[in-house]
Amino acid sequence: MATLESEMWKYPSRACVLAASVLVTAAAPAKDERPAFEADPKAVAVIQELGLQEGSVALRDIKGWRAPKRIVMVSGSPYGDIQTTGSSVEIVNVKNTEEMIARAGEADAIVGPDNVVCDLRVLAAAKRVRWVGVMSAGVEDCLGKPALERPGLVVTNMRAVAGPVMAEHTIALMFALSRSLQISIGRQATGEGWNRNFAGSPPQALTDKTLLVAGLGGIGLEVARRAHALGMKVIATRGSSREGPDYVSYVGLSDELPTLIGQADVVVATLPLTPATTHLFDAKMFARMKKTAYFINVGRGGSVVTDDLVAALNTGTIAGAGLDVTEPEPLPKDHPLWKAKNIIITPHHSAQSDLGQGKRELILKEQVRRFLAGDKLLSVVDFKKGY
Repeated sequence: MATLESEMWKYPSRACVLAASVLVTAAAPAKDERPAFEADPKAVAVIQELGLQEGSVALRDIKGWRAPKRIVMVSGSPYGDIQTTGSSVEIVNVKNTEEMIARAGEADAIVGPDNVVCDLRVLAAAKRVRWVGVMSAGVEDCLGKPALERPGLVVTNMRAVAGPVMAEHTIALMFALSRSLQISIGRQATGEGWNRNFAGSPPQALTDKTLLVAGLGGIGLEVARRAHALGMKVIATRGSSREGPDYVSYVGLSDELPTLIGQADVVVATLPLTPATTHLFDAKMFARMKKTAYFINVGRGGSVVTDDLVAALNTGTIAGAGLDVTEPEPLPKDHPLWKAKNIIITPHHSAQSDLGQGKRELILKEQVRRFLAGDKLLSVVDFKKGY
C-alpha cells in the first residue's frame, strides 16, 4: 500500500500542506443561496499578495450544480486533520491512495497531492466529484486524463504559494555557484579550505549580469524581483503573453527561449512539466548558453535531459548548475549527476522554511468556503496549457 509518507517523499514540497483548520460557520447553501460567513481577511490578503486569479464561472452557475455534502481530503498524522464547525458538510480524512479510492465515490470534492487525487483509480470512482483540489503547483499527474475534463468539474492547484521561499532558494543557489562555494565547502571537509585556486570554477560577480527566467509565473516573478534588486538585468519567457512587470526588461514567448538563452549569465527554469516543456533543456539548448553561464532548475526535473546536463557540465559547455529538482527523483546514490563538475543538488525542498504552511492553509480554507458557497474557485487549472 502506498502511504502518505511515501507519496510525500516523491514530492517533498507537499509535506504538511493539509495541516489547516477550516472553520465553516454556516450550513452549505442551496443552489441559489449564499452562505452567511465571510472570507478570512488574512486569506484575502494572501490572495492579493500572490496575485491569485478566480475562475471565470461561479460553480453555482454551472449546469448540474448541487450543494456539496462531503469533501474527502488526504490528511492525517503527521499532517493534521481538517475539521468543520457548525456545517452540514462532512470532511472525510484519508491517509493514502487506497483509502481515497474507497471514499471517492461518495465525495463532492477530493483534495490532496496530484499523484493521489489524479490517480486513474480514484478518478474512476469519483463519479460525483465537482472539485479536484491539488495541493501543489505542479499538476503533471493530472494531465492527459479525460475524466478531469468532463463538464462541471473544476481542478485547482496551489500556484505561487511557495514562490517567495522558492525564489530565495534559487538566489541562494545562484550565489553559491557564483562565489564557488561548492568548491570551498568540499575542501573544508578535508582541511584544505584555505586553497584559493578556483581554476575550473572561478568566482563571478552578478551585478549588471543578465538573468533569464524560463517560465515567468508565480515563482518566476519572485525570482525576477529579487534578481533585479541585486542589480541584474532580467529577461524572461512565458507561454501566456509578453506582459511583465517593470523589473523585467524583456518578456518573450516560449518559442523565443533558444534565442534568449544565449544572452543570459544565469538561466533559471521555473517551468511546470507539460508535453511542451518535457526535456526542453537538452544538449542543443545547453550548447546555446554561454560557457560562463549557470543553469538553475527549481521547476520540474523532467524539463531537463539529465544525461545531456551531465555532459554539458563535464565538458565545460556551461559553468555550473544548481538543481532542486532532478529526473529521476529521488536521485539514486550512484547516479553520475552527483559527481558532475560544478553542481549543487538539493533534495526538492526549496518550498520548505520556518514559515510553515500558513499561506497554503489559508488558501485551502478559502477554497473550501468558496466551494460550499458555489462561488468562483481560485487558481483553476487550464488543461490546454497544462497548468
